Amino acid sequence: MFPTLLKSIKSLGVLSLLLAVAVACIAQDAASPGQLNEAQAQALLKKLSSAPPAGRPLTAAEINKLLQYVADQAKQQVAAQKPKKIRVGIVMPQANLGPGFSGDAVGGPLRDLIAHYLSGPMMELVALDALVSQQVDAEAQSKQCAFILYTSASQKKTGGNGLGVFKGATTMANMMPMVQAAKVTGGMMSAAGSAANAAASAQEAAALSKAIKAKSEVSLEYKLQTPGNPAGAAHDILTAKASADGEDVLTPLVGKLAEAVAAQVTK
Repeated sequence: MFPTLLKSIKSLGVLSLLLAVAVACIAQDAASPGQLNEAQAQALLKKLSSAPPAGRPLTAAEINKLLQYVADQAKQQVAAQKPKKIRVGIVMPQANLGPGFSGDAVGGPLRDLIAHYLSGPMMELVALDALVSQQVDAEAQSKQCAFILYTSASQKKTGGNGLGVFKGATTMANMMPMVQAAKVTGGMMSAAGSAANAAASAQEAAALSKAIKAKSEVSLEYKLQTPGNPAGAAHDILTAKASADGEDVLTPLVGKLAEAVAAQVTK
């Protein structure tokens, strides 16, 4: 409707007249409440176009309503042309990288790292608090998520008896006192400045790598599904072997996960 109305305004050559008359008359007439519909706007345009050049066919209130109608229609047209973001809910990852490196202390930073890699103009990320699948589905639906992302991370020794690999490990909480479990604002994953996000992600990756031991295999499993559909849209287990203590093998795995998820949700 708006393009038709705008075309009518341009063909009549009265847009500048509308603005001029509105400025001249706004001090004389009080604006009345209510918004115009398409028929009312067209009626006012017809009334304006049929009036003599020196006349004042519309009151200031009518002009204000007409201008507001045009502005509202323009906003709606711009909003309709904007690409709609796909909302993805991220469940708290299940993480067990060894003694002292498990639970939400690892899951929170891992979720933030995943969100950092997935963030962008195509997706909107939401932190889901529920843990039971039925509750996760309900929460995802209430937050209008198109997809749900489940993830888990683990580490196992690939050589030796596997008993001493985590000997002397410090707890995750002690290693990263400044990293919070999940940067959430009203359920939405934080979308702060890219520099701040990059710094936080680097901190999280460095802290997570403290748990990695040489000759161990790190696995990052993910499952992407739509709410109420346990079959899943995508599922994979990504693995990497660490050659040294503290090697950051998780970040490359998160990058691969993000590429796969982005490809799936946008296809």
